[in-house]
Amino acid sequence: MAFANSQHTVKRFDAEIQQIVNLVLEMGQTVERQVSRACEVFRTVDADAAREVIAGDHAVNRWDMEIDRSCVRLLSRRQPMSTDLRLVMSLNKAVNDLERIGDEAKTIAERTLSIHGRGVRLPGGLPAEVDQLAAIASQRINLALDCLARMDIEQSWTLVRADKADDVFQAILHALSTRTPDGELAVATLIDATIALKALKRVAERAQNLAEYVIYIIEGQDIRHNIG
Repeated sequence: MAFANSQHTVKRFDAEIQQIVNLVLEMGQTVERQVSRACEVFRTVDADAAREVIAGDHAVNRWDMEIDRSCVRLLSRRQPMSTDLRLVMSLNKAVNDLERIGDEAKTIAERTLSIHGRGVRLPGGLPAEVDQLAAIASQRINLALDCLARMDIEQSWTLVRADKADDVFQAILHALSTRTPDGELAVATLIDATIALKALKRVAERAQNLAEYVIYIIEGQDIRHNIG
């Protein structure tokens, strides 16, 4: 693991850091499964599975609280400085983004229930378009977690400069806007679909944030608002 690159006099600090990192990565895998499952139930309009995704958000929230407490305890006991301080702060921020990704998965599942409740189908072609955006979001989460696990600075820069998700999202929205809904139920379904797609786009953006934290940890640059 890349976090072993700095040897501390107090070995307990390294162990505590590693424990938090492991928890963050496990939480990341959990939210990745939530997003994947949410996209699947949206495509199939599976109400029972959608309820399972919504219920699964409680586990994500527990991860959030547990890791937050671990970060606070570490900061209060060890009072880290320089790179170590940036690392702990960034891990705490990463957890916040992962929790929000879990929220987006829940939103997608909720929109699925809304569509199912009206007894209508998704607009033609939309499931394939969701697949396309879901693949980008899943890839970004995978890459972001890998960046975090290995402290891969080059891959992090590549990820934060990627913009494919926005291009795909805009293309899908344009395609939806050209459709002529037949009746109020169809209009409501298009609205639900748009909300779900926006949630999926935010998943990709949140994953990108994780790579930004790696850059901050290693280079000390806060690039959140200055990517060209």
